[in-house]
Amino acid sequence: MSDDLNRHFYTPTKADKKIYKGMSVVIAVPCADYEMNASFARDMANLMAYSWTHGLKVHQIAITERMVIHWARNKLARTCREYKCPWTGKRFTHILWLDNDQAFKPDMLVFLARNSHLDIVSAVYYGKIVHLPVVYVRDDNEDKYSHYPMITIPPALIEVDAVGFGALLMRRDVLDKLKEPMDDRYFRFYDAGEDIYFCVHAKEQGVKIHLDGRYDLGHIGEPQVITRLTYEQYVKDHKAEFGDKIRKRTPIIVEGN
Repeated sequence: MSDDLNRHFYTPTKADKKIYKGMSVVIAVPCADYEMNASFARDMANLMAYSWTHGLKVHQIAITERMVIHWARNKLARTCREYKCPWTGKRFTHILWLDNDQAFKPDMLVFLARNSHLDIVSAVYYGKIVHLPVVYVRDDNEDKYSHYPMITIPPALIEVDAVGFGALLMRRDVLDKLKEPMDDRYFRFYDAGEDIYFCVHAKEQGVKIHLDGRYDLGHIGEPQVITRLTYEQYVKDHKAEFGDKIRKRTPIIVEGN
């Protein structure tokens, strides 16, 4: 057992629990191998238990194994879009995308689900090689796939241009909106990573993408777990490099400080 029980977790309010009543969540995990990290399995079990304890129903988990990432995400998206939960006879309302190299607390889903009315809302996590937030701002050029990391993340709910899919809550009906225009291939490697590709085309069709800067998690690397402290030290060590690359425009803050 981890030291999670000694930590403070977000406690859902009565208003939150009213929101949860109408939700049915499936967790989608593109697993890179046949094996799953033990700490990830523990975190997933704790997240599901904590969610159910507070009335947020996680009905199933969808997993792919040993598959190229954009193929895996497409397979999961198609399955989660059409599949009817055997316990309810209905389709899911939301998909929690989780990569199996994330380290998170039991309250992550109940925290993100407070904004379940949003198309997409991501938690903050940091790259394993370049330790910057996996959240992006579109560059000011003609290449619509050209993005760069947002260096400074405000502790607020903000609208952004693109995010990674490592820890993201999405309304399932977003996939219905994009089904025909994207020809069932939501994710592609095309002048960008598969997550940026998705976000670019989703935004073109009216989907809004949000990041909750008040919730961050770890990214399991070798040998360390990449956390906010790793990111802050990385920015400090590369201050000269990033000094003129911080976005000057003010993020669109939806909620928070």
